[in-house]
Amino acid sequence: MDFVIYDLLPVGRENAISTPELVRLSGCHSARELQGKIAEERAAGAVICSGGTPGYWRPGNRQEVEDFIRTMKSRALNTLAAIKSAKRLLDIPEGQHILLRETGENGET
Repeated sequence: MDFVIYDLLPVGRENAISTPELVRLSGCHSARELQGKIAEERAAGAVICSGGTPGYWRPGNRQEVEDFIRTMKSRALNTLAAIKSAKRLLDIPEGQHILLRETGENGET
């Protein structure tokens, strides 16, 4: 796979390129399309850093890679927490979640 987006990126967080600029340079039609291409390249092995600073960049050193890992792990854990809440809701019988919300978790009114 060719890493089109990766090849456009500057090295180092201090040189991060903004989303609108990267959309323009990459020929993407939207930020959503760009994010999809970034996801594809990441899945294929490209390390495209983001987070903490607006924009995207290639890691310039080990610390930037570690920071990126920490950011992505935090996002993943937040997503998993949201999934867990939704799964809990599915375990409640249909209509029961409305009753619980109206009366409180312990049945108080």
